[in-house]
Amino acid sequence: MKKENNLNRPYLIINLVFAGIIISVILYSLVFSAAGASHPIPSGSQWVAGEASLSTGLSRSFSSVVRFDFESARRQNPYGIRIFAFFLLQLLLRLAAIMLGIRAVTWIRGYAWADTAITIFLFGIFFFPFFVELTKQF
Repeated sequence: MKKENNLNRPYLIINLVFAGIIISVILYSLVFSAAGASHPIPSGSQWVAGEASLSTGLSRSFSSVVRFDFESARRQNPYGIRIFAFFLLQLLLRLAAIMLGIRAVTWIRGYAWADTAITIFLFGIFFFPFFVELTKQF
């Protein structure tokens, strides 16, 4: 039983960290409104290059999504709802992994492989339009 707990520990820690990051992003989105210039972290592309990019407006879009204002979210960034949905699903997967890790199930390694495959698949589905548009810029 001791060896099993040692195998689960890194996976549990990784999932705790990722869940914490996603929850932090959601809380940030709840605290700062999409209206006006209330977001304290500027768009990286606008800050460095001085011009908008495909990711410009994602924070404001997330702020609209957490307030269920989907029309505003689309105006802020057309990919915002899809990307937010990906992270919300990831949060659910991380929480499931944490619960399994706490219970120290013997098949955690198999779950980790399935989790990885599901994450890659979901990433492809939710980010595909974003990357298609990104490749058009080059």
